Amino acid sequence: NYQAALEGFLKIEKSGYVSSALFYNIGNTYFKMNEVGKSILYYERALKLDPSDKDVINNLQLARDFSLDKIEEIPDFILKTWMKEVNYSLSSDAWAYLSIISMALLALLLLMFRYGPTPKARKSSFFGAMAALLLIIFSVYFSWSQKHEYYKKDTAIVMKPVSTVKSSPDNSGNTLFILHEGTKVSLIEEIGQWKRVELTDGRQGWINSLDIEVI
Repeated sequence: NYQAALEGFLKIEKSGYVSSALFYNIGNTYFKMNEVGKSILYYERALKLDPSDKDVINNLQLARDFSLDKIEEIPDFILKTWMKEVNYSLSSDAWAYLSIISMALLALLLLMFRYGPTPKARKSSFFGAMAALLLIIFSVYFSWSQKHEYYKKDTAIVMKPVSTVKSSPDNSGNTLFILHEGTKVSLIEEIGQWKRVELTDGRQGWINSLDIEVI
C-alpha cells in the first residue's frame, strides 16, 4: 500500500525529522507510484545527507533512466573528479570522527617524539605526526565541504511533465529548449518568479519557479 506508506513518511518529514533513510524511502515510494520527478528529488535530498550511500546512488541512476531528458555532462578536471570521489567515499560524520581519531593519534605521536627512547623512534614519530596532521586537515576539509554542500540551495529538479526554458525572465521570451520531469538544473539567479538555470551541458535559460523544486 504505497499511498499509505507515502502519507506516513511525509507526516514524519513534516514533523521536522530529517534523515537520509527517510528521504530514500520517500524516493522509493514515489518511484513505485511512477512519480519519477518526485522520486529523483528525494533521492537527491538523501544523497546530500549521505553522499556515500550506494543504494541511493544506484536508485537515483535507475530513476534517471526513466526521465526523458538525456543531457550530456561536461566532464570535470580529472583532479577535481578524483577529490570528489575521495570526499564522497565517506559521509560527513565519518570524516569528522576520523579527524578526531587523527588528533588523538597526533598527540600520541608527539609524545613519542618528545620522549622516545631512541633517535630512530623519535624520527619515526615525527614523520607519523606529519602524516596524522595531513589526515586531520583533509578530513576536516572533507567533512566541512559536505556540510557546506548540503546547506547550499543551488540545484533543483523539474517537477512539471513539460517545462519551457525562455531567453528572458517572462513569458514573452523566446523558447530556447524544453525540459521534462526529473531533470536536474543548477540555479544561477532569480528575478521575480523566474530563475535562470544551467544544465550540465552548459546551456542556460529562464524557467518559471513553479515548474521546479529546490533540492
